[in-house]
Amino acid sequence: MRSPDYTRLAAQLPAVYQQDPVSFAQVDAYLGLADELNRAIVERLEDLLTGLGPDAVLRWPSAVPLDAGADALLRSYLATYDEVAAWAGFVFPESWPRTEAGLARRRQFLARSARLWRRRGTPRGFLSWFALYFGLAGVVRLPYLLEHYKTPGTVATLAPYTATLFVPAPRFTEWTRRQEAVDFVYRYAPAHVSMRVCFVDPDRFAQPPLSNPPVLPDSPTEAELQAYADAVATHQQELNALLCSTVSEIDHKNGIHIHACIDEGRPHDRLGVGRLPTT
Repeated sequence: MRSPDYTRLAAQLPAVYQQDPVSFAQVDAYLGLADELNRAIVERLEDLLTGLGPDAVLRWPSAVPLDAGADALLRSYLATYDEVAAWAGFVFPESWPRTEAGLARRRQFLARSARLWRRRGTPRGFLSWFALYFGLAGVVRLPYLLEHYKTPGTVATLAPYTATLFVPAPRFTEWTRRQEAVDFVYRYAPAHVSMRVCFVDPDRFAQPPLSNPPVLPDSPTEAELQAYADAVATHQQELNALLCSTVSEIDHKNGIHIHACIDEGRPHDRLGVGRLPTT
């Protein structure tokens, strides 16, 4: 569709060129060749978002024959999204399947990439990107990021700019997926923050202190202010205890074994150092 905002080149010439209708018609016809090229470029730009944006899968690619089949169509969409992601300097990870499900995640990333970039370096932005990267959207127990400065009085707070990321363990049972999560934290956490990753039971997120941080009422009274201060102190103590006691929960099957497992699936700590691997 031709853009109504496009103005012919001949119409932009000074009025003196239009004094002789015959000569102006010749100039207009000559410049019309460039007009056709310009209109084609404008139409391509107008159609660019539909062809290369997050909604590209809503239309049939012009370069794919109508009888090409589902596999060819999927390859075309994936190539399109790879091209758009390259504009942002991003390469889709190998763990994202090159299937319809992976295509949907790529589309979601492209739709949110600008917002993810604006919120980079913030706790909420980091968690949002982590959840999208590992396909945790819609999961009841999402990861929880605890910044250590919020828990004064522990050994953890002696080192500035440190944090712990609590991740639901069942979503990261395989070692490769856990390693990918650690690599993600290493790459995307703010450069000045040292962050550790703990894979914990999802029930941990439904228990204090992760589930019920204190909330200050609107227009609080003195009694409510005191109750809030007491609740904050209790909450900090609970967070302190959590930081000192939490270890990653790795089931026995996915623990690290030397050669064959001699315990026949039984969780047995042969190093005598505590909770290694547990069920």
